[in-house]
Amino acid sequence: MSECHVTERLKELRERAGYTIRDFARELGYGEKYSSYRTYETTYKKEFLPLLMVKQMVPLLVDRGEPPITPNEVWNLGGVTAGEDGLTAAAARAEMASEYGPRKNGSIRIREFDVSPQAGAGAIMDEHCGIAEGNPVVAAWEIPKNYIESYLPNSESLAIVRVIGNSMEPDLNAGDRVLVDTEHRTPSPDGMYVLWNGLGVVIKQLQIVPRSSPPVVRIISINPTYPVDEVPLDDLVINGRVVGKWTWK
Repeated sequence: MSECHVTERLKELRERAGYTIRDFARELGYGEKYSSYRTYETTYKKEFLPLLMVKQMVPLLVDRGEPPITPNEVWNLGGVTAGEDGLTAAAARAEMASEYGPRKNGSIRIREFDVSPQAGAGAIMDEHCGIAEGNPVVAAWEIPKNYIESYLPNSESLAIVRVIGNSMEPDLNAGDRVLVDTEHRTPSPDGMYVLWNGLGVVIKQLQIVPRSSPPVVRIISINPTYPVDEVPLDDLVINGRVVGKWTWK
């Protein structure tokens, strides 16, 4: 495996395959928000890319370029070696799903992600349910599955983040943990969402501006000392909807 950092290896493969950064981001499902993908070629700190992301890259890169890109070159971005039938990578993903999926005792493990400013990256990462960005996991909470699913029908797309700062006081205080549904990434209905604001991962109230076309979203802090912003919906990177919180007395 090359000694270059994964960001350099990814950029080299993408360029060898003949993609512009914008075109490759679009093929990976980022639409026109290629800046979210670009972090993987610039500021991504981890040793390997998320496996789900690498799996998406395999059909886009293999056999392209000169010399032709091999499956191993792509899978190595995720820290695995592809066997002749690809079972090595599949086994790695199955092991991950087992670690963070339902437990034999009827509980589930939900990962808590570091969203502090120094954590970098662009969004919450949850490979098991398909979100693939870069904030590191700092803990895993084990919670009864029946309890969670009495409120939420799908417990496989949940993440936990710790509140940073005072912009959402008094509803959310610094240090509170919130439960986030990472599959709910469209701000409808209006409510509290986790999003990437270009500098870090933040929690804000989002509200669609009525009759705006194209859609515009108000970004609201509950603490009135913070201003209200309005941005085009297409400019937002939403990581999920806040669906619960833990409050300590």
